[in-house]
Amino acid sequence: MKKKQSYILTVIVFVCYLSTQAQSTPEAFLSRLPTIPTVACAADTSVVNRFTDKIYKVKSDLKEFIDRIHADAQADMKKNKNKIVSNAIGQSGLSENDVQELQKSDGNEEQGREAAEKVISEQYGVSMQDLDKLGDMSEEEQEKWAQNYATHQKLKENRNHQGTTKKQEKSARLFELFKEQKTISEQITHEMEKVSQLFKNVAEQDIIETYKLNEKLSPLENQLCSGICTDAEIARSNAAEKQIYGLKVKFCEKMSPLQTNAIEQYLTSLKTLLPIYRQLADVQNKISELQQIGDIVPRDLSCFAAIDEYANTLLVAYKYWIGKFEQ
Repeated sequence: MKKKQSYILTVIVFVCYLSTQAQSTPEAFLSRLPTIPTVACAADTSVVNRFTDKIYKVKSDLKEFIDRIHADAQADMKKNKNKIVSNAIGQSGLSENDVQELQKSDGNEEQGREAAEKVISEQYGVSMQDLDKLGDMSEEEQEKWAQNYATHQKLKENRNHQGTTKKQEKSARLFELFKEQKTISEQITHEMEKVSQLFKNVAEQDIIETYKLNEKLSPLENQLCSGICTDAEIARSNAAEKQIYGLKVKFCEKMSPLQTNAIEQYLTSLKTLLPIYRQLADVQNKISELQQIGDIVPRDLSCFAAIDEYANTLLVAYKYWIGKFEQ
């Protein structure tokens, strides 16, 4: 019986884990955003408030999630920096102890010389003493020493041939990755430029339609009555208000479909870009790993940022909404 209960508990925990993971994906956050509305220009305020409240809730949860990602990245930063320093030390031929001693020496000449000698000896196969002696050697002795040194270097080159090949392969791989990074970045830029142009077109149409609207509104606004008015003036004012409202509703009905259509096309582009953002993150992380510098970027970080930007745009779906007529 206990074994069965333990098994059920394990299944429940596993299902809860999968549920939590599923809710934390960019696609999950995107699915929680409200659908792009067909704007009813005279809709009640409560309709618009419900719409915007849903978006702000998702944005709040998204910000909290992104902040956790950044916090985790910062926690790893020190470890990554230490790794980078260790790689640099390894390539220099110095051990960490050597570096610590060199730092403690505060410019002490003897310790600095010891560190330099270690690097020269390991990198070039020649001691500082040999270099000092060279100045006192005769030409014949110098020639003999040079021949011995050349033989030593040849043997070292043969031993390091495999390492050199690996370095060349690494350089070639980096070159291909940088090319791939450029191609993916250009693809993202091209898609976002298309989106930007959509909203630029809406803005240009807005200028034209607003000008037309204002021409019609101007004479009507002159008929509006404020303060002490006669019955005839009040009647004229009420009629003008209804006409003004009607014109604004027509303006909304003309502009809102353009706005929501642009948002719909933006959403289509965003869905297309999510896997491309991941590809870019993968490439950038491979470059960081090969170069042994820089932090590994969470794969979905750009996706979350892109969804947050889309949510900002979705907030203006009701930009031209008028609401109910109030007199």
